[in-house]
Amino acid sequence: MLIGGQATSTSAAIRIRQEAMRFLAVGEHVIDIDTLRIVTSPDAARLTPKAAAVLLQLARAAGRTQSRDDLLNEVWKGTCPTPDVLTQAVKDLRRALGDDLHAPRYVETLPRLGYRLVAPARFLDAQELPSSPGAQTIAHPQTQSVPAMSERSIVRWLAIGACIAFAIALAGAFAMYKARSAAAALQPRWSASAQRAITADPGAEMYPRISPDGTRIAYSVADSHAHNARIVQRSLAQSRVLRLTETEVGDEFYPVWSPDGATIAFMRYVGNQCQILIAPSTGGPERLVDSCFAGAVNYFSWAPDAKHVLKTIPTGASANDLALSLTSTEGGPAEPIAYDHAPADMDLEGRYSPDGKRIAFRRGGNPYSDLFLIDANGGNLRQLTHLASRIRGFDWTRDGSALIFSSSHAGGQGLYTVAVDDGHIDALGVNPAEFPSAARASDTLVYEIPRLRTQLATIALDGAEPMQDPVASTGNDSAPTFAPVDDRLAFISDRSGSQQLWLHDPATSETFPLTDANEPNLRYPVWRPDGERVLITARGTDIGSLTEIDIATRTSRVLTSADEDVRYGVYGNRPNMFIAVVGGSGRGRELIEFESAGQGETARHVLARDVGRLDYDRTNAAIYFTKVAEPGLFRLEPSSGTETLITNKINPAHLDGWLVLDGKIYYIAPQATGPTDFHVLDPETGDDRSIAVIPDSIADFNFSLSHDGKHLIVVRVAEKDTDVGALTLTRVGDR
Repeated sequence: MLIGGQATSTSAAIRIRQEAMRFLAVGEHVIDIDTLRIVTSPDAARLTPKAAAVLLQLARAAGRTQSRDDLLNEVWKGTCPTPDVLTQAVKDLRRALGDDLHAPRYVETLPRLGYRLVAPARFLDAQELPSSPGAQTIAHPQTQSVPAMSERSIVRWLAIGACIAFAIALAGAFAMYKARSAAAALQPRWSASAQRAITADPGAEMYPRISPDGTRIAYSVADSHAHNARIVQRSLAQSRVLRLTETEVGDEFYPVWSPDGATIAFMRYVGNQCQILIAPSTGGPERLVDSCFAGAVNYFSWAPDAKHVLKTIPTGASANDLALSLTSTEGGPAEPIAYDHAPADMDLEGRYSPDGKRIAFRRGGNPYSDLFLIDANGGNLRQLTHLASRIRGFDWTRDGSALIFSSSHAGGQGLYTVAVDDGHIDALGVNPAEFPSAARASDTLVYEIPRLRTQLATIALDGAEPMQDPVASTGNDSAPTFAPVDDRLAFISDRSGSQQLWLHDPATSETFPLTDANEPNLRYPVWRPDGERVLITARGTDIGSLTEIDIATRTSRVLTSADEDVRYGVYGNRPNMFIAVVGGSGRGRELIEFESAGQGETARHVLARDVGRLDYDRTNAAIYFTKVAEPGLFRLEPSSGTETLITNKINPAHLDGWLVLDGKIYYIAPQATGPTDFHVLDPETGDDRSIAVIPDSIADFNFSLSHDGKHLIVVRVAEKDTDVGALTLTRVGDR
């Protein structure tokens, strides 16, 4: 029948079109829209329906930015959604596609604008189908004959059909090849196995380094008798521990094997002096290479010729930077390496690749560091990671195709690899772990297993009382902050099994949690001036937010927009006004002032750029801040926008060790070993003096002062039983 025949033809065409729209190719991925499966990652979880719907909207926009309102109106049409449902859908989409918020290959966030699909997208077999034929009288085949085709017509149509069939087969084969290639590219590239602890002695075994042949390790161990640290070495198998030197003075850290394994270089601290020395790996006379500064560990490594060490030093006598240079083991001035280095860049931990053709290094002070690459002779600078995280050591893989590094960007400090060619990052599933070191002749890697328990401690600034522990704990406590109006104390702790914000009230002897957060990192609690609320920075694996918690009701509200990456925040000079450091790694961070009466930001205003951390001085209505890569503390006058350097004694490598109270600047003057001085600086007169000594080693530089200015609270190391671990690191498919 005419009508029945047309309906059948139309429905078949619709089915063909639906099938053609079923598979969406996005970058390296192919997504089955019907089943929400990622074809190129068979083991991955399905996309959520909303994440898939957001992806379709972005794909249809063909690279144009889609506003949050447009996406909410289209994907959640007919409902009354809150903005966080879109944020969660985008987060789910990024997780499924293996995307990185700070280095997007698929979905890019444009702050205050929306989202954009940066990867190319197309439907497989999405070519336009032929139009349905017009209505024709179709006779029953038994009652009306069909005109016969000519031989030439038959041959022509057979040829066309063969070409179409070949094209379809070729397109299908190409799509299958691309899908398989994409799937292979997204598979983990490195695998950690045979994970084990190879030391178990009481005390701390630190900074392990494996010999080039992979048979021995050197590390720094605390000497319980001499009360200092010594360099020792031993085989990977259980064996006798050998002292590298016979010296009994000072503390020795950071051993580094020479390329041939015959010599070990290390650092020795004696009082306020630091030296880099070398000694035979089997023990023997030591020799001075160079001096170093005693404020922190001076990371260095060997050059391939075994005649130089690669270290970082300021580019000039009055410079406020650190740059890569070579120092001869025979002495003499350092030779700078020419590469793209700005006057404020802090470059650390340079390491040559196994073939000696490239140098990797860490740029930026923790907790905002990233990894970079240059050619061995300088030039060709390339940023390898975009994490802005706390990086605690890294090394090259045996074949030089990747770096193994320790990072906190996903929560605790764990091991990851990053491919040198495309920046692909894999988690090795080794946590906690720091300071990895890979052998050159085997697949063995050693690393530090940090086993710390931290405890809050109060110190009377007048020296009338001994140091005390104000809050008993069996967990790890950090980030203490006294209330501005009484003796209450807010702090971060994992004593309940997960990291939460806690409150201790000495008036009632109560200690209880204020949050039940799921984010892996809570940082920087800040009290409101009236003591009724607390700000907290909550950092997930992708982004950070600023949250305000009401103490009386224990309710919370998110203050910042869902696409704003918050690093730190404080209260401003009027109700509902806040100041925050936002943005990704490096110089992309901004200091902003904004209002937030409900959910999200309004009246956003950029005050400064390249900011590390800030504090607000209510006495003088001024903002103090540090910069990402430039030493010093700066003051910003909000009315004029004028920036003034107040002191250059605050290093960006020690981001948290300062605060402003009643017009004075308080800061910790860090030492690599021994007691630590606590200073107060008057910015008006320039008077700078030490007002207390912190006798114990401190776990980090977070501190607070009581509202009456009589007590200092710090985070000290209560227990330290750090061990050395080992594992086998292999490329997937090599075993």
